[in-house]
Order: sequence, then C-alpha cells, then structure tokens
Amino acid sequence: MRSVKMKLLYGVTASLLALTVAACGAAASVPPSEVAYELAESEPQATEGMVEEAPGEPTSRAADYATIERMIIRQASLSLVVPDTEAALDEISALVNEMDGYIVESNLNKYQEGLRASVTLRVPAERFDAVLQRIRDLATEVRHENVSGEDVTKDYVDLQSRLRYLEATEERLLEFLEAAEDTEAALAVYEDLREIQADIEQVKGQMQYLEQSAAMATIRLDITPDELAQPIQVGGWHPEGTLRNALQTLIRVLQFLVDAAIVIVVLVIPVLIVVAVPFVGLFFLVRAIVRKRRARKAD
Repeated sequence: MRSVKMKLLYGVTASLLALTVAACGAAASVPPSEVAYELAESEPQATEGMVEEAPGEPTSRAADYATIERMIIRQASLSLVVPDTEAALDEISALVNEMDGYIVESNLNKYQEGLRASVTLRVPAERFDAVLQRIRDLATEVRHENVSGEDVTKDYVDLQSRLRYLEATEERLLEFLEAAEDTEAALAVYEDLREIQADIEQVKGQMQYLEQSAAMATIRLDITPDELAQPIQVGGWHPEGTLRNALQTLIRVLQFLVDAAIVIVVLVIPVLIVVAVPFVGLFFLVRAIVRKRRARKAD
C-alpha cells in the first residue's frame, strides 16, 4: 500500500514539474502536445508505461501552419453621406438579412436637417467584399473608409498545440486517479486534474472566439444625410466652426460653474458650519454674561 501511494505521489510531482517547465518556456514556444511522466519505482520495470515527449512536435506545428486555412479577422469602418438616412437603414437591414448577417448595434440622432445614424453589423467573412460594395452603392459620397484584417492563424495553431498538451496531461492524470488506492492520493491527483480541465475549457473558449471572429466580419457605418452634411459657407467663412467653438466654450464654463456649486454645497458650506458653530456659541455665551453683569449693576 505504501509503495503504491509513493508511486502516485511521485507521478503527480513529476507531472507538476513538467507543467512548470512548459509554462516557463511558453514565451519562446508552445508546450509540446505530450508530456513525459516518470513513475518512481524500485522494481526493474520502473519505466513501464512511460509517456515519452513527442520529439516531432515542432514538425507537427509546422504541418499545422501549412495545412490550416488562414484565419483573418476582417473589419471595416465607413463614413457615408446618403440622400435619406431612414431609407438607407432599411436597405442596409435588408442587405444584412440577405447575406445571413445581423446588426449588432444601431444609434440614431435627430437633427432639424434629418437623422444621423451609426450602425455596427456583422456578415459572413466570405461575403464581406460584396456587402461593402453594396453599401458604397447606397451613398452619394463615401467620406471615409478603412478596411483592415488581423491574421490570427498563428494564435489558433498555438492554441491547438496547447490543447493537445493539456488533453494528454488530463489523460495521464485520469490514469493516476484510477490507480489511487487511498483518499489522500486521490484528492492530490483530483486537484491537479481540476486545474488542467479548467485550462482546457479556457483554451477551447479562446479557440471558439477566434473561429467566430474570423467567420463573421465586422462593419461599422456612420451615416449622414445630404442636408446635414453640407457645410455652411459665406464668402469663404465657415460660421459652423465659430459656432462649434463657442458651444464648446459655453459647455466648459457651465461645467465649471456646476462643479463649483457642487463643491460649495457639499464641501465648503458644511466645513464653514462646523468651524463657525463654536464661535457662534462663544459669542452668545459672552453676550449672555455681559447682559447679566449689566443687569446686576443696574440693580
């Protein structure tokens, strides 16, 4: 019994040491998909059942890079001028439904000249370019456009490699757990197993996030109607700039006055009251004493 218990404890210790070494080298490379566990035994068959570290892991990672489809997270932002904002929003909504996408967020601001909108939508990555072209066709002017892509293939392959490593570790710990013959040894293995399984779920979540982000491209739109987009100009003078600066200054002054009023009401007045109370009390006390003395002298 003691020999089996020591074998299990040595095995768990070896697995934790392998995890620590792998974590220290994570900045340089992803841990191998398999890890070696040694069962410390005094019998000649001490190495029986060992899991050797896979020497071909770098080659396996290179193969993953060569065979996996590139994962690109694509996104775009456009600033559009349209004849009518509401009509453009209806067409964009119909387009998104047609392309099997969905609208993430939509905000409307109403002005005298019309509605201004900001919309965030997601569409299948393979239809990204087609959707962009259809959106451009809705506008009378595209004032700004930015299209970008982030290659996350390396991150995904690294997560795959780490997942294989964690699953191999989980499998080995399950073997230790089944071989445990007393509660103490089983609990020690179980705690390590829980940590490994939590790491597995975290890695799977990260992989799922990358898959979904690469599968659905993001498009952000800023939509302005023609009337609101037209600049005010008189003889080369742009009064909207002066008006904007004046409004900003007014807002800052009002903000300062409101802040000052809050400080006075919440801080200054209570402090003055606390400081003045003793002096006011002393004043009335001295006044009462003086009145009593005057009354005595009068008598």
